[in-house]
Amino acid sequence: MHMPTSKPKKVAVIFLNKPNLDELSLKFLVLSLNKVQQCFEFEFPEIDEYPMAKKDYVDAGIALLDFSKVVEERKFDSDCFIGIVAGSIGKNWFWGCAGKFAVITTEDWKKRFAPPSVQEYLIHSIVSVLIIMSDQSETIKSHHPTRGCCLDYTVLKEEDRADIALGYICSDCKSRIREKIGEIYLECFEKINSMGWLGEVSEKGTLAYDLKKYFRIDLDKDTGFYKTRREKAKDYLTTLSKEVTSIALGTIVGAFIGFVIGWLFGKG
Repeated sequence: MHMPTSKPKKVAVIFLNKPNLDELSLKFLVLSLNKVQQCFEFEFPEIDEYPMAKKDYVDAGIALLDFSKVVEERKFDSDCFIGIVAGSIGKNWFWGCAGKFAVITTEDWKKRFAPPSVQEYLIHSIVSVLIIMSDQSETIKSHHPTRGCCLDYTVLKEEDRADIALGYICSDCKSRIREKIGEIYLECFEKINSMGWLGEVSEKGTLAYDLKKYFRIDLDKDTGFYKTRREKAKDYLTTLSKEVTSIALGTIVGAFIGFVIGWLFGKG
């Protein structure tokens, strides 16, 4: 039987070049995973600058090689390393991994795909690469039949919207994870992948609520990418409109109550 070690595996997540998404909000969500499962402890190594320039990689192997050099040069110490890049990887790939290294791109997750947000897409991708990296037999791979599974190959990239929304691991992948990695790890993968730990945006105290409260990202409507000036202006006007409506309604209600009181006393 496969069992997790006494300590969870440390997973370092590193922005390798300047991201095109809200960086702090992703850190908040990834670090929140440390509270909801016991197999992995996520961390963000301190960096004073992005270690790699943005570029498009013709092959994931080249990106992984560049990433491994960064880890070696900076002497980062973790069990697994996940790098997030803004450029493309291979032929329209979302991610690639080998050994203890993985790279995930935000390039191919388009704004028009949201919802789910780019943050949810990255959590989904992190689960996928962790499954592959945790399999020492190297037999668990992404598969072409689209089943709603996190390891679907998704040639049509927009189909990943369904995979993220379903939070599902197919029966074949579950069987392989149980056999090659272990039941407890399967439970951790399913917990993360379900996205249930996010909760509802409207429910106070949930992570989704706090994400909106502290980072101004509403998972029900925002893409999670950096907002343009037009999008920021739209958000501001919407908020302002709600405030004006609330003030106006309060004024109308106050005036009506005053009128009724005046009419009653006047009548008496």
